[in-house]
Amino acid sequence: MTPTAQPCRLVVCRGCCCGTKKKRPGVDHKGQLRRLGGLTDHEGRDVPMRTSTCLGICFKANVVVVQPSSRGRAAGGRPVWFGDVTEDRLVDRLDDWIFAGGPGIAPVPEELEPHLTSKDAKKPKKAKGKKKDKKDKKARKKAAKAAAAKRERAGAAPGGADAAAGRRSEEKKDGSGGKKARKKARKAAEKARKKERAGAG
Repeated sequence: MTPTAQPCRLVVCRGCCCGTKKKRPGVDHKGQLRRLGGLTDHEGRDVPMRTSTCLGICFKANVVVVQPSSRGRAAGGRPVWFGDVTEDRLVDRLDDWIFAGGPGIAPVPEELEPHLTSKDAKKPKKAKGKKKDKKDKKARKKAAKAAAAKRERAGAAPGGADAAAGRRSEEKKDGSGGKKARKKARKAAEKARKKERAGAG
């Protein structure tokens, strides 16, 4: 094949994320790779495919790059990057597009347009609300832990937490607990002592 008759070529990412069930469950990754490796163009030429260990935009797994044919490059075509290629219908559209000529020759099919990306694509930042929710969740967890520790300490006291709660309740009922009751008891004791001293004199 002469350099001027080169077909489109594919670079398919298959590394830490692309092509893995962990990152993209429910996808027949091996079957997808077989299909991409068996494409032909309208001239009956096999479309060469190579795999890359990582193309750097893992959040877009699976990533496929379509490089233009020699004719497409001469017409101004450049490599086109696609992300989130996880469905059979998307492989069908890639097949159709390459058969029609690919980059520089045929426009990108409408169905593939939402999947257009680039090697410089930036991972979208998480919404601030999610970050705040995470912070609130952490604070609630910390508060719950502190409350549990407090209950545990109270439970270690004689009679346990229930007994302590019971004592507080009884004290409240008979007036023997609380600041007011203690003040009253001190005054009564002081009055009794004064009376005793007066009688002794």
